[in-house]
Amino acid sequence: MSVDTRCVDDGGRADGPRDEPAPAPWLSLLPAPQLYPAGTVLVQQGCEPYEIFFVEDGLAKLVRIDAGGREQILGLRGAGWFLGAAFVLVRRSHAASAVALTSCTVRRLSQDAFLALLAEHPDLSWHVHRMHSREVLSQFHHMSDLGAKTARQRLERVLRRLATLSSPNGSGEEVRLLLPLKRWELASLIAVTPEHLSRLLKRLREDGVIRVQQGWIVIPEVRRLAADGAHEFGVLTTTVAAGVPAASAAPVC
Repeated sequence: MSVDTRCVDDGGRADGPRDEPAPAPWLSLLPAPQLYPAGTVLVQQGCEPYEIFFVEDGLAKLVRIDAGGREQILGLRGAGWFLGAAFVLVRRSHAASAVALTSCTVRRLSQDAFLALLAEHPDLSWHVHRMHSREVLSQFHHMSDLGAKTARQRLERVLRRLATLSSPNGSGEEVRLLLPLKRWELASLIAVTPEHLSRLLKRLREDGVIRVQQGWIVIPEVRRLAADGAHEFGVLTTTVAAGVPAASAAPVC
């Protein structure tokens, strides 16, 4: 999959070209960016929130392990997201881990530095407030979808969101995805078993909605996938308006 880190404007749509916004004034106040490879644990479930991780580029997955040792994928977070911010603000240990799903460019700062910046810069505080509001809406729509949408619709909406990330122009033309998620992780994201996910993917292939070629998922026409009526508020949460310049897209394994 090719990850595009364009910002989303107030309208929330990420399916068409637009001018890049200027970097947010507070961005230059954050520490220098660092590159973390895929698989790096940025936030550890159960640990005290001593640090904040601002995702400038890449994609992270939120993973929670329950008392029985089972893993669940709670969602994905992309550019513009402050990982761990909510737990610093409420002074609670992390309820889930944040793991780099792709290579991630991250700005890492202490909780004290983060809280000081929030107090001194209203625009940063507003950004964090909007980010958390989007997360609340994401969970609201996710819970609604579990009762109102079929498993196939949920899968199509996730694929469409990934395709939108991969094809910034939103032209509806053929898109090739090399999914960074394992099969069970994608199944967890849409709340089905891996076996049922296999059946869903088979039906999509039989209906000509997708093709599978040497590990790639090929989507001939993105418009044929179920639309996410809530835009970025679906299961897959991507960018928030941070004024982060887009990075060059590259294939992700």
